[in-house]
Amino acid sequence: MLFDAHTHLNYEGFSEEERLERAKEIEASLVDFIIDVGDSVESSKQAIKDAADYSWCYAAVGIHPDKALVYSDDDIDKIKELASAPKVQAIGEIGLDFHYGKDSKSEQIELFRKQIRLANELMMPIMIHTREADALTMDILIEEGAFSDVREAYFPKRPDEQGNMVPDARVQLHCYSGSLELAHEYVKLGATFSIGGPLTFKNARKTVEVLEGIPLQFIMSETDAPFLAPEPKRGRPNKTPYIEHVVRRMALIKGIEYEEAAHITSNNAKRFFNLEDK
Repeated sequence: MLFDAHTHLNYEGFSEEERLERAKEIEASLVDFIIDVGDSVESSKQAIKDAADYSWCYAAVGIHPDKALVYSDDDIDKIKELASAPKVQAIGEIGLDFHYGKDSKSEQIELFRKQIRLANELMMPIMIHTREADALTMDILIEEGAFSDVREAYFPKRPDEQGNMVPDARVQLHCYSGSLELAHEYVKLGATFSIGGPLTFKNARKTVEVLEGIPLQFIMSETDAPFLAPEPKRGRPNKTPYIEHVVRRMALIKGIEYEEAAHITSNNAKRFFNLEDK
């Protein structure tokens, strides 16, 4: 059982033939479920269409920070409307990207805050993209109530490594690349990490440290396909079935069997996205 907790079957660069081929590859793989993540109004609509077409596909809807200079309040209203569609399980991906968006920081922050508020209004899980803005991302999430008592009371608690039930604010740090120290703070707040292909890279010291230091009960597996292909597929377009390489590396780092790592990370994702009965 494998669960790709963040991927882009809806990628706008795919032709319909390419999208169909990717879907066939997923169906032929060991992947049971994917979350097809929106990064614009149009890609969110495509994610909803994909979810309607495939039983194993679920959607998230949101506007990526790279759209901060071109989005409108009407787009936020459209995301709210799309969030009510069948099989939409989260708001995302939203957040801050100061690597590519140095000239749109204030606009990104405004867009981020608006979508956190939307997720809080709808009481939906949140999928976070953050790059070169780790501390500010956490500050804004806290300020906007993403870890509020209201959210933690709304969502069922989750088990920690010892089986104790602890808060779950349903906030996913997608492709987490921050420090272990910050990761510990996020765990206390009730966040969950989603880790993908970069874990397998030779320069993945920080990500390995996070995986070593954070219980697997707070971690999901992802691909972010078609981006960030893992070793030994690096340099090629990423694909959801390649998630096996990520989970095998997780198992190696944690010193457990591959099947156990697959089981734990998949169950974490099913709980996070309210798919426990699937």
